[in-house]
Amino acid sequence: MYVTCDRARYRDRDPLWNGIRRIFIAIPANGILSVLHDLCAFFSVIGRVDVVIVLGVSGGLFFPFFRIVCWLLNRRLFVNVDGVEWRRQKYSWGKSCFLYLSDRIAQYCSHAVIIDNEALRPFLVGLARNTAWPIAYAGDHVLRLRRKAPSDKVRVLTICRVEPENNCHILLSAFAKVAGGSYSFVGNWSASRYGRDLFDKYSQFEGINLLPPTYDTSELARLREDCTLYLHGHSAGGTNPSLVEMLFYDAEIAALDCAFNRETAGDEINFFANEQELVAIISSHNPSDTFARPISRARYTRQLIAENYVKLILRG
Repeated sequence: MYVTCDRARYRDRDPLWNGIRRIFIAIPANGILSVLHDLCAFFSVIGRVDVVIVLGVSGGLFFPFFRIVCWLLNRRLFVNVDGVEWRRQKYSWGKSCFLYLSDRIAQYCSHAVIIDNEALRPFLVGLARNTAWPIAYAGDHVLRLRRKAPSDKVRVLTICRVEPENNCHILLSAFAKVAGGSYSFVGNWSASRYGRDLFDKYSQFEGINLLPPTYDTSELARLREDCTLYLHGHSAGGTNPSLVEMLFYDAEIAALDCAFNRETAGDEINFFANEQELVAIISSHNPSDTFARPISRARYTRQLIAENYVKLILRG
């Protein structure tokens, strides 16, 4: 198995990692250059594998060419569409049109389409709408720390990218209207005007702690174990990995009421449709409550998701 990686994001560039062979691409995997990254990644693996799984559709314009190459070499081409990228509010009209076109081309030219959430199926085209494989993300890899005694203090947490479609403004405004407790919000505040404006408005607010991004597993586990209520405002795309990971902790979860979040967590979390409903959830929150969520924890396991990918690959 080969995995292509953005070279600039890795200090350790050992080509062998836990039995997986890594190929480092010198072109960034994010932003406008991601299109060229996908092109280089494809040609770095096509001569060594039987199946190519492309994660995301930013390189969709190249998929007709990829499909021809796969036909010539007797290879299979799969795409995980990731989400409805072209609907994200952060993109300009031109970028949204480009992503929409790339998404359509990638779906038409792939031998199989993978979706991480059933609510994405209506956004698929042609045969993909009926034949797409639903394979989500795992959450059982998260680090669990020693369980603490029930708390009598409200401790709220959110971990996300600070973008309009994650409704960070609603989450912060709702908490600000409720007296008591603390709110730790981890996000990339300096990455956009939206984030900077929110930081300026709420950074001095009593009880609100606006924290920078962290990918340290121990720190993330500490934040998640310590919180009693997790707020999730994700509204675009499919299954959100941050929500899936939080399902494996015992805090109460309140998520924006949309098809993607409903499909992800079902009846094992609470939902809010607007700021007023979120204020009510925070106000009535009992910090001593714990939640096991057995259905989600059986669904989002590495073993089950890996088996689904293997079934797809063997089916061809």
